Amino acid sequence: MNNLTLLDHLTSDRYLTQLQHHLNERQLLDENRNLSLSESTEQDFLELFFLEKVFPQDKQLSPHTVKAYRSDAKTLLTFLTDHSLSFRDIGFPEVKAYNNYIKEQYAAKTAIRKLEFFRRLLDFGYETQYYKAHLSTWITKPISKKGHYIIEETRHGETQTRVQIRELSQKEAEYLISFFPKVVKAKWNREQLEKRNLLIGYLLYTTGLRANELLSLNWGSFRYNRQGHLFLDVIGKGKKPRTIPIKEETKELLFTYRTCLGESTEINMEDTSPLFFTLYNRKEIGVNKKRLTYPTLYKMVKEAVYLAGKNINVTPHWFRHTFVTLLLENDVPLAVVKDWAGHSDISTTNIYLERVNQDHAYAHLNKLDLFT
Repeated sequence: MNNLTLLDHLTSDRYLTQLQHHLNERQLLDENRNLSLSESTEQDFLELFFLEKVFPQDKQLSPHTVKAYRSDAKTLLTFLTDHSLSFRDIGFPEVKAYNNYIKEQYAAKTAIRKLEFFRRLLDFGYETQYYKAHLSTWITKPISKKGHYIIEETRHGETQTRVQIRELSQKEAEYLISFFPKVVKAKWNREQLEKRNLLIGYLLYTTGLRANELLSLNWGSFRYNRQGHLFLDVIGKGKKPRTIPIKEETKELLFTYRTCLGESTEINMEDTSPLFFTLYNRKEIGVNKKRLTYPTLYKMVKEAVYLAGKNINVTPHWFRHTFVTLLLENDVPLAVVKDWAGHSDISTTNIYLERVNQDHAYAHLNKLDLFT
């Protein structure tokens, strides 16, 4: 089995489960009962790396993350194959060669991710004695602009790379959302689709949900607190739970949407049926509900952008950046914004605050009386 074929098996849940059961049959422990791959095959090394470090059984990964890991592994395997190298051949020259190749071939953020995958593999090899040297120390990652930016190519005659911020103004966001219902072309369930699309726009804009978080919502994701306010419980990135308050305008749209579907508006936290599901070409609503997919959401946003005549680069994630920035512009405490956005570290939220403070620079400057 070659490594590229092995990769197909390694990204299969069934294969990894079977592998776990067979580990005890392999003689891969040293005298201290520690995992030792010093004499192991390349296949053993790859299988155990994926099992222990990439797809551990106690960690549930999103399809997007799995796809990214698979891409990173394929890039490395292809590079080694093209240069007639095995994993045992990797040393200082090979680390530097792959490092330079990735930095030349990929944009900064993608290069950082691929080199991080490579670093984890090398560290696992060192920890298990597959490699005798700590090779990952020679990896140097490119510098990437953190936060909500698109890095564009430097244009001809310009010496500095142009940076475009991936967010909308409040006016732009509201205008764009008004086009979400207008992309509906279906005859069946037209009213329901229009109300669904408008609610999607409002939830993206007023909660800062990631696309996969939005699509994973159930009717049971909503609940009232003791004061009678509506909240949304979300399982976010890294399976971290968080709670977001729901604006009154969004609440009204939510109940209007449910009523239009003929569904109950009584909050039921035990209801695991999808909030958003496909409705096209179906006379009956609520039969075998099929959860809305990201390609459908992405297409809807792109069609709304086209109809509105706005920036063609806009994606669902732009509304998240817009939400966070608007919170900070309206003096919502940094710690609260961090919790609502589901940022793992407050330094991520600080990136937005730096931008907001920069935008307010002239307001501060004009308070100074520099000429008397």
